[in-house]
Amino acid sequence: MMSESPYVFDVDQHNFASVVVENSQRAPVLVDFWADWCQPCQTLTPLLTKLAQEYRGGFILAKVNADAEQGLAGHFRVRSLPTVMVVWQGQIVDQIVGVQPESAYRAVIDQLRANPGDQILEQANALWQHGRQKQAVELLREALKLEPDRVELKVALADKLMQLDRSEEARTLLQSLPAEERDRQPASGLLARLQFADLAQGAPDLATLESQVRAKPDDCAARRQLAARHVLAGDYEAALEQFMDILRRHPQFEDGAGRKGLIMMFEMLGNENPLVVTYRRRMFSLLH
Repeated sequence: MMSESPYVFDVDQHNFASVVVENSQRAPVLVDFWADWCQPCQTLTPLLTKLAQEYRGGFILAKVNADAEQGLAGHFRVRSLPTVMVVWQGQIVDQIVGVQPESAYRAVIDQLRANPGDQILEQANALWQHGRQKQAVELLREALKLEPDRVELKVALADKLMQLDRSEEARTLLQSLPAEERDRQPASGLLARLQFADLAQGAPDLATLESQVRAKPDDCAARRQLAARHVLAGDYEAALEQFMDILRRHPQFEDGAGRKGLIMMFEMLGNENPLVVTYRRRMFSLLH
């Protein structure tokens, strides 16, 4: 049976799985074991109901009458009332016995509940994967109006804009981040990727550059543009090979462009990437 609120349920053994277990996949569920004779329960249940209204789905309140549902109370080893079980993604993650200050319940809920920004990121990625790029970008823009300082939203939007060849908009977004965020992944990787977009600006297409490099293997300027094109196409190994070739043929070309290109790519891909481990070793043995 459902109560007057869409976030508060009366739960018995028949609807426990649907109300508690299923809802707990998307929001924490507070299971409130109470009884008519229990004086502290008369204080706690209204408090939790008030919080449920305030949080508007940030958590679900499931009320279990321990006298009527002795099977459930026994299954969860409820020894005294009130007892609140906290269920998150199908698991009991906490238990609060007796009446605690309101702040204790808020702390538990706030720690577990999904951030609306995280849900928007998931939705935007799903739209993008289904080929609805424009809607994904619009969704992220709208979210940023509500949370203008949210780093993850800015980075996600910049990433999508770069994939749509809108590098200048992406650059503006990334440069609006605090310095310490710009210096770490994923923003640092996107900023490095922007430098490759600059290198590829006005360059011939991939096939043209490949035939240029085949015809003139020592044309390092064409090689560098080819490497940048490979980066933007997502073929990182091919790009790393081109920068290695520049380093091997002309270490001093354009003030060490081969080495700089490799380092920019290491920054972009991050230290854990197996390609980075391999090519860093190769670069080191070539330089020493």
